[in-house]
Amino acid sequence: LGGWSRSASMSGLHVDTTPFLPAAGKKGGSLHETAAACFVEEERPPTPEHIRRFRKSYMKQPGKRTQHWGLENDPPPRPSEFTYGTPGMKSRGVDGLMGSHAEPTSMQAYQQMRAETIYETSKKEQLGKTLNRHYEWPKQIVQDEEFRFGVKGSKEKVTAIEVILPSDAPSLNVTEEQKEMYKLSHYAYEPGEQKSRKYNWQKAGIDPVTHVFGAVAEIDYKDGVAKAINPDLEYESKVQPTEFMPKSVADFKKVRQDELGKVKNLGLGRHPVPPDYTYGISYKRADDWGAKECIQGNYTEEEQLPDPDLGRSLRRGCAPDEVLVSERTFGVPNVRNDIKPPKFQSVADSKNYGNEPGAKVKTDRFLAPLVEYLFRHCCIRSLTLQEGCTRKIS
Repeated sequence: LGGWSRSASMSGLHVDTTPFLPAAGKKGGSLHETAAACFVEEERPPTPEHIRRFRKSYMKQPGKRTQHWGLENDPPPRPSEFTYGTPGMKSRGVDGLMGSHAEPTSMQAYQQMRAETIYETSKKEQLGKTLNRHYEWPKQIVQDEEFRFGVKGSKEKVTAIEVILPSDAPSLNVTEEQKEMYKLSHYAYEPGEQKSRKYNWQKAGIDPVTHVFGAVAEIDYKDGVAKAINPDLEYESKVQPTEFMPKSVADFKKVRQDELGKVKNLGLGRHPVPPDYTYGISYKRADDWGAKECIQGNYTEEEQLPDPDLGRSLRRGCAPDEVLVSERTFGVPNVRNDIKPPKFQSVADSKNYGNEPGAKVKTDRFLAPLVEYLFRHCCIRSLTLQEGCTRKIS
C-alpha cells in the first residue's frame, strides 16, 4: 500500500481489527514523488572551494589569467593598483616649460643674460650677430661692400652632378687595356655583353654568335606546361593506362589520398577481417614456451625420467668410494650411567642415574592369569552394583 497507512487505506470499508500490526509494503518518503518530478533536473552542486583550483574548467575561464594551481591561494606579490616605473610630477605643458609669457619680461631677460655670461659662446656668438673673430681686414675689403670670397663662376647653369662628377673628368677616360683588366679582376662587363673566356673558336670550327650547345630534340615537344600539369595528356587516349599494383599500396593510397566528392577515409568502423583475426606480428615460434608451459611444464617422457647419474659423484676425488659407518651412538641416554649419581639427589633433579626401579610395562608370564582374574572380578562387581544387587559376591 506504499506510503498509505493501513487505517487510511481501509477507512470507510471496515474496521481494522489488528491496529498493532504494521501495514504491508514499503513506506514511501514523500507523496509528491510524481513522474513530472522525475524529469526536473536538480541544480548541480558547486565544486568546493578547496578543489576548484584543480579543475580544468576553472583554469580555462574566458577573460581570466591562467596560472599554476599551486599559486592560486598565494598572496599577490603586489597590489592590483601597482604600476611599474618611477612616479613623476605632472607636467605643466609646453607653456610651463618655455615660460608663462611668449616674450620674456625685462627681468626675465636680465636673468637669462646673467645666466649665460659664463659661456664663451655667448660672448663670441651673440644672438642676431655674426661671429666676430676680431680679424684685421685690409682697407680695400672693408671699404668694398660687394666683396666676396672665392672665384666667380660662369653664368651658365651647372647641375650638382656635373660639379661633383664632371663628364670630361680625366678619371672617366678609361682605355681598352684598363677595361680588359677590370673584366679580369672585377668581372666588370658591360650591360648585355657576352662573357668571353678567350677560347679559340676558329680551331674548333664554332661560331659563338650562332652556335647552340646541347642535343637537338628529335621530336618537337609541344604543350610542355599542360603536360606537366596534367600527365594524362602524354598518352594518345588522354587517359593514363591501367596499372596493376599491390593491394597494400592501393589501400594506403585510399587512406592517405583524398578522393574527389567523397569523405576522407579515417579508418573508422569495423575492418573486413575474420572474427579470429589477431593484429600484430606473431613472434612466437612453434617450439617456444609461453606462460602456460612455464607454469605447468611441457616435458617429454624422456625428460621426466631420473638422471642416469642420480646419486653418483661426477667428479673424481671429491667423495670417497666407501662410506665409513661408525658404531658410535649419538645423543644422550635416558639413564645416565656415564656419570656418578649424587649422594643426596635433589627434588628438582629429574635425571635417572640407574638407581630407580624399572617400570613393568610387560608383566611376567606367571602374573598374567592373576591380572586377568582380578580385572574380570572388578568388572562383574561394578556391573552388579549398578543394577542394585547387594548380594555378596564371593
